[in-house]
Amino acid sequence: MMGKVRLKHVVLFLLLSHQFIMTSAVVTNNRLLLAVGLATGAILSSYNGSYDWSPSTLAVLTAIILVTLLPTAINKDIAFQSPLVPTAQALSGRLENTNTESSSCTAPGYSLHPVLGCIKLSTSTTALTPEQWVAKCAEDGGKLILINSATENQALVDFLKSDPKDVVIQGSRVSVSSPWTTDDGQPLPFVGEFQGISNLAGTLRIIFTSSGKWANVNPTNVFPNAVCEIPV
Repeated sequence: MMGKVRLKHVVLFLLLSHQFIMTSAVVTNNRLLLAVGLATGAILSSYNGSYDWSPSTLAVLTAIILVTLLPTAINKDIAFQSPLVPTAQALSGRLENTNTESSSCTAPGYSLHPVLGCIKLSTSTTALTPEQWVAKCAEDGGKLILINSATENQALVDFLKSDPKDVVIQGSRVSVSSPWTTDDGQPLPFVGEFQGISNLAGTLRIIFTSSGKWANVNPTNVFPNAVCEIPV
């Protein structure tokens, strides 16, 4: 009797430990639980004396458990696509995306900001009109920065905090009663809080003040600073 019990223990222990480690990555949780349940039931029935396992019966049980744990192509796909265990391909893709963004922001004076993207605080010794700033950003392959949200608005405040100044950003309108649009003619995705009166006649362009508020200005006014961005 002891010989049979020891044989069961040895075989079941080796089976469970080996198969759990080797196949846990390529089988579903339900199949693992089923196999563990079969082995546990065999041990319990042996201890309480309800069944005396012979070597041949034990061999059949072992075969059943092996078949249960045998991974299929579908299970492999499920396991290796698990979001909890990133594959080498996924990790490589993330690294490649990061490197691509960094390598795209290589224009002189530009840096990759975590919120605003590839941007540059551009300064001109000769003050320029907003339209001239549009052309100057375009010389770098970029455009005036477009503020898309309150989060980006605050990020620009923080970006300028070390050297506060007013800068030209995207935003124009054809009349004081018209909506603000981007330089491409699309509605602005975000409109900040304006300081002062926002509907003064002739105020058809926007500047960003160091406080984070916006100011509407005459398009013929000139400014020494702007923030340009290059899409990455």
